[in-house]
Amino acid sequence: MNRNELIQYIQQEYICDLDNPWEKYPNYVVIRRRDNQKWFALIFGIKGIRLGLNINEPIEIVNLKCEPDLIPNLIRENGIYPAYHMNKQHWISVDIAGYEDVEKLKMLVDMSYQLVGKK
Repeated sequence: MNRNELIQYIQQEYICDLDNPWEKYPNYVVIRRRDNQKWFALIFGIKGIRLGLNINEPIEIVNLKCEPDLIPNLIRENGIYPAYHMNKQHWISVDIAGYEDVEKLKMLVDMSYQLVGKK
């Protein structure tokens, strides 16, 4: 899956709004639930080294809210990392193109959407 495919999937599956809130970072896309305007996904590119990888090339990631109990096991999988620039107890970062289990990525997006809808 690539960035555009992920955005298209999210727009088809969820009632949401896309936002580019930072003028300095026009390619950063915040995806919010329409009912409460809370973020459930943030898509952006960063250098792999910022995630602890041995590459300095940019990769596209998505930050997703996650059940805290699942995070320790998820970050052991290739392509899932502790959240970049977010609360690592509640968020994960997923390498969009590098994570091979597309169905699981969709499940993680769904979990994020559901979690930010809770009151």
